Formats: sequence, C-alpha cells, structure tokens
Amino acid sequence: MKHKIFIITTILLISSFKFHSQNRTVQGTVKNNFDEPIESVFVKIKGNDMGVFTDSTGFYSILVPPKSKLIFSQISHGYKTQKISVKGKDILDVFLEYNLKAKPYEGKDVNTGYGKIKQSESTISVSSVDEKLIERENNLDMATFLRTVPGVTVTDDGGNLGIVIRGNRSLMSSDAPLIMLNGSPYNGSLKNLNPRDIKSIDVLKDASATVAYGSRGANGVILITTK
Repeated sequence: MKHKIFIITTILLISSFKFHSQNRTVQGTVKNNFDEPIESVFVKIKGNDMGVFTDSTGFYSILVPPKSKLIFSQISHGYKTQKISVKGKDILDVFLEYNLKAKPYEGKDVNTGYGKIKQSESTISVSSVDEKLIERENNLDMATFLRTVPGVTVTDDGGNLGIVIRGNRSLMSSDAPLIMLNGSPYNGSLKNLNPRDIKSIDVLKDASATVAYGSRGANGVILITTK
C-alpha cells in the first residue's frame, strides 16, 4: 500500500513540475502609433482574470502557459484591445491603435468634489480609474486600481497602503492624500473595501483640491463612490 502511495505521489509531483516548467515569462513594451510608451495597459491571459499593468515606460512582464493568448487593453484612453498569441516567444512588443470610433476620454464625467462634470470642462487636474475596468476586473484590489492612475504611487507594507500623489512634498509632514468615501472622510484601510462594491474612483491631483477640501486636500484627494 505504501509503495502504491509513493508511486502516485511521484507521478503527481512529476506532472506538477512538468506543468510549471512549461510556463514561460513573456515581457515587452506596449506603444502607440507614434512610438510612445503606453502606461497602465492591462495585460492578461485569455481565459484568466488575473493580469499585470504596464509601467510608465510601457514595460510588462507576465508568466504564461504554452499556446496561450495575451489580451492588451487600454480602453480608457481610446485604444483598441488586441489579442495576440504568444507562440513560444519570450519577447513580445505590441503596438496599440487608436479606436477612432470610441468616444474621447475627455468627454467622460469625472468627480471634482463639487459634483460630476465633463473632464474637458474641468480646470482641476483629475484622473479616474476606468469604470469599465472596475466593472470587468472586480477581482483586482484597490492598490492595483490606483496604480492605473498616472502620478499615483502605491506601496503595500502588508498593513495599510501607502499612497502618494505626484511625489513627496514634505519631509516633516505626511504626504498621504485625503480619502473620501461617498462624500465623507475615510480613515480606514483601503484593503477593507470590497472591489466588487466600488462604482468609481477619481483622483484630484493638484492644489486646487484645497478649494473644496481645505488644507486636508493639499496632498490630493481620492474620491471613492460605491454602488
């Protein structure tokens, strides 16, 4: 009996090793038609909800199984989504085309603290996490959502999330932004928020946020609205 158990265990270990050894790391850069890197492109394996985002240089790195396809999407800035077969490649550079039929991102409504207005009409520097991304990839965490916003740096020490908007401002005081949840200040951990309950996330980046929130908004404001 022990001999049979040993044989079965050995077979399972070999099968598991073979499966993982077949996986490979694919990396590359994502650029637009003007050869400019595209930040915050969501790269995931077809049929799998998990994925990675490109950084400020358009770089990504992801572990994929053989014969898989990667999906590249950045719909918030009007790019066409692409599905590309890995085909044994280790380096996969991608160019995303503009979707001329898509509505411009600037025409979307954003939260400025006073209410929702068209982004093109706002004089405040405000960026939003793409609501379609929140709805479609609601298995992701708050840190991942916020990292898609240009100018926002998120660190995770295992407890609370450390968030800085547009770099450190002071060596003597906190650089943490004000977090507003459904119109009220939120002092809890963002890790305690269920991504499936989130409707929208808007980030006010500049000093004009102090007009609506006073000195508390000097480091920027994160406006979170739930469903």
